[in-house]
Formats: sequence, structure tokens, C-alpha cells
Amino acid sequence: MTKNLTPSQLKHFLSVARDAAQKGGQRALKYFRKNVAVIKKVDRSPVTRADREAEKVIRGILHKAFPTHQLCGEEFGWDKNLKADFKWWIDPVDGTRQFIRGIPFWGTLIALEHRGEVVAGVIHHATMGYTLWAGKGLGCYANGKRAHVSKIPNLKGGTLTYGGLRLTPPSYRKRLTDLIATCYDDRGFGDCFGHVLVATGQVEAMLDPVVKPYDVAAIKICVEEAGGRFTDLKGKPTIYGGHALSSNGLVHSQVLKAVK
Repeated sequence: MTKNLTPSQLKHFLSVARDAAQKGGQRALKYFRKNVAVIKKVDRSPVTRADREAEKVIRGILHKAFPTHQLCGEEFGWDKNLKADFKWWIDPVDGTRQFIRGIPFWGTLIALEHRGEVVAGVIHHATMGYTLWAGKGLGCYANGKRAHVSKIPNLKGGTLTYGGLRLTPPSYRKRLTDLIATCYDDRGFGDCFGHVLVATGQVEAMLDPVVKPYDVAAIKICVEEAGGRFTDLKGKPTIYGGHALSSNGLVHSQVLKAVK
């Protein structure tokens, strides 16, 4: 077991995180397809009342349960001077652009990092009533059933999904389209939903060229515990690389080679 954490501790963390993700997702769902006002953040990315209210709900639940843990959220940030062994990463609405347009593939993400290692994660799709969760050494589960990556060994017979091409840096774009041409199939689902498809064996790889830690912390542990592999595009197993690749493990090197 990871760094002195017991299975019972991890299960407790996951129980609270699942409750927080589901309640946060339900708060966001109140505004879905309701013509909610859109605000532009400093970095010009969109945010809505749904994002902010959902994160407040999640923060309230986590802080009550774990008052000494650090909370790190997309909308309300974190105290970078606070040192804590436990750090919660929160993305209340991953896929805000999809949320705004009424596309149902957005999700609520919560993950726990312990001394630099992601040890628990939850991905909740409120529109579908679908929750993926995983704990280090405990496996990955989709609505209570064990999740596994696929066994397809090559993208010639597999499916690649990716984030939007508009957000893909020009240095990757040509390499990505060349890679797509070698695949059996491709889809541009983007955001957490694409990674969930990897963890549940429905696609072989998901390439995300621009991410933050709160976008991928929960994804990393879920994909790994489903038997897959998660790295940045340089091949490092980190949530801090600024880009991400999740796969069934079998096609990972093929994708990395193509986009490096």
C-alpha cells in the first residue's frame, strides 16, 4: 500500500470524494441547458455560475471531512504557501465549453494527492448518472463494476480520441493528424470523457495537449488502476507536465513516438 496509507483509509477518502463529486455535479446540473450566463476569466477561458457553485459545494464537504488537507480548485485556487501531506485537486465542471453548449460530456473531477502521488480519484458525469473512481491498489470501478482498459495492441485496429484541434499547439497538430490517419477510428470527444473511455476499454488512447493538474489528477489514478498508462507527452508519469496521454498501455509508445 502506498506510503503508509491503508486500504480502509483510501476507501474512506473515496467515499467522501464520491459524495462530494456527486453533490457538486448535481449543483452544476441545475444550470445545464438553462442559458446560464458566461463570464470570461483572466486567461479568456469561460466560467459559469455552475462551475463556481459546484466547487463551493465540493470544498465545503471536503473541508468538513478533512480540515487539515489542502484544497486546490480550478475556480478558487489554493494557498501555494500552505504545506500539507494531503492535497485535493478539484475541477467542478471539466468541459465548460461543452456544458455551455448543452453537450452532456462534461464531468466533475476530484482527486487526492498524498506526498506527491495521486492515490484516489473520482470522475462523475452528472448528465449520465455515471461515476468512475479508483484508489491506489484498489482498482478502478465504473458505477460499482470493475473497469479495465482494452487489449487492442495497435492503433491500426484501435481508436484514438483527443482534445479539440483548435487548442492543440501547432507543433503537435500535423503530427496528430498524421497519427490519426494510421488509426482504425478516431473521435474528438475531449476533456475527461475521452479519458474515461480509455479506462473503460472503449477507446485505446486519449491525447490531451493542454492540461492543468486539476484536469488530469483523477484521470491518472483511474486509468492506471484500470490497467492502463498515463504520462505527459514526454513520457513522464506526472500531472504537472502541461499535457497528457492516457492509454491501454499497449499503444502508449506508438502515440508518444508519433507526437514527440
